[in-house]
Amino acid sequence: MDYEIYRIIHFIGLFTLMFAFGSLFTGEKSTKAAAIGHGIGLLLMLLGGFGMQAKMKDAYTAAYGSSFPTWLILKFVIWLLFGGCMVLAKRRLIKGAAAWILIIVLGTASAYLAMKKPALGNTPAAAQTE
Repeated sequence: MDYEIYRIIHFIGLFTLMFAFGSLFTGEKSTKAAAIGHGIGLLLMLLGGFGMQAKMKDAYTAAYGSSFPTWLILKFVIWLLFGGCMVLAKRRLIKGAAAWILIIVLGTASAYLAMKKPALGNTPAAAQTE
């Protein structure tokens, strides 16, 4: 598949996940549909993300010296944290403004990493051979 198809899948997963969080954190009780949306959103984000990484593996290796640069590993950690937010929602450990702030901060950090792709200590393959 094309890189853009994986990107669309990734964004559909993101939108699905955010809608699920809206339902989970604002309702009086968590619904089965919201939990299913959460899982489907995470799955689509993972599928799209790894698809994009597979398409860009050679470019990442040239730019960062690794096919999994640090910023990409951090995005995976954020994905895990999004998955853990389901537990916070179902057990009502976090609610209201705190829940929204957490989701917005995680989303903003993920977007920053995706747009800027900072090296974060990675050195290009050309610099490693010198």
